[in-house]
This record gives sequence, C-alpha cells and structure tokens, in this order.
Amino acid sequence: MGRHRDNPADQAAKGYPGKRKSKTEKAIAEAERLAGLLVAVRTQTPSENKPGYLQDLRLKAASVMWDDYAPRLDRLHLLSQLDLHLFAMFCIYAAEFVAANEEILTKGYSVMVKTISGDKMPRENPAVARRDYAAKMTIDLSSKFGLSPQDRHRLLAAGAMHFDDDTLFGRAVQRPAAAPAADEDAAEGSAPAVEPIPAPVAEGSAIGSLSAFDSVPPGTKPN
Repeated sequence: MGRHRDNPADQAAKGYPGKRKSKTEKAIAEAERLAGLLVAVRTQTPSENKPGYLQDLRLKAASVMWDDYAPRLDRLHLLSQLDLHLFAMFCIYAAEFVAANEEILTKGYSVMVKTISGDKMPRENPAVARRDYAAKMTIDLSSKFGLSPQDRHRLLAAGAMHFDDDTLFGRAVQRPAAAPAADEDAAEGSAPAVEPIPAPVAEGSAIGSLSAFDSVPPGTKPN
C-alpha cells in the first residue's frame, strides 16, 4: 500500500520540502535575508544598535572596532541612528586595511605568477591595491566622525561635537560660565567675572612637559 497523501493544508504548512524553489523564489528568499541583516540589533552592550551584518563572525574585526569606537562617538554626539550604516562601512574598511596589510606582511609586496610560456615572474601582490583602497575609504569616512585632529577642530567650530569628561588625559573639561555684560556689572556694582583657574596638570604628563616652555606674561618680569 502506498504512502498516504497529506491534505493540501498540511502540505502547504510543511513548505513543500520535496519541491525545488524557482529562481524567483530563491531571489525573494535572499532579499528577505539581506533585509534582515540591515536591521539594527538592540542590546545592552557596546554593540547597541549594531547593524545585523556586523554580527557575522567573518566580520569579527569590524565588529570589535564598532564595540570600541561606537560608545565614544555616541558620548561626543557624533553617532546617531541615521549614521549606523555609514559608521559600519568605516569599521569594515578599517578591518579590510588590517587584513590586507597582514597578507602583505606574510606574502610580501610581490608574488610569483606563471606566464604564458610557463615561466614565473614577480607581480605586485593584489593585497597592496586592496590595502591602499581600504586606507583611502577609511580616511574618507573617518572625516565624517571627527577621527582626526583637523576634523575634530572643524566639528567643534561648527558646534556639531561636544566633549564629555572622558578626555584623552582623563581630566574633566572645564567650561567657563558666560561673563555678564559690562553695563550690567556697572549697574549692579558687581565685580568683573574672574576667569576659571585651569585644573592642575599631573607632573610628568605630556601637557606638563609642554607647559615648561610657556613664556612669562608681559609686564610681570622685574626690571
């Protein structure tokens, strides 16, 4: 006796496992998979809102870079929901630069290739071009997030970047209060605003070493 045939409803629920998908069905399934990768994954870790495609283990280096830089940029108000994919590209290109550079260090700047005659001759390692292109893209994208001194000054001047207490040297950034207008001081008889005293610099720090070259203000030297 032959196998009992399922009713059409049960067969549809199983997805017709014995039936091959058409070309269109495969394209639709792939499009749905890629759409899922574009969705930001919400977590309670530094990976908060990391795009799904960076969760791929083959992009581990780019994912680690996201975890390191994204929280810092967020505190500086330089990374918003609208910037997720742009910053993900930066992480991928930065990781690609490292991978290509590692290949150059392993195989060298040139590799031996076989010619038509059967001989071998040196040719430039394709990793060199990959590394140079990844470097260019990394630099171009980094400017969007103030990842160079020049870019940070530009963003600060435009008011698009705000420092928090997590500075390079671990010192709090002091923001002096706005001084009152001169006519208000005269009317109320209040003393002029005093400039805040900068925080002391730790001995032996980079800034402390540079401060030794400061000159004495004019008018304070003895005659």
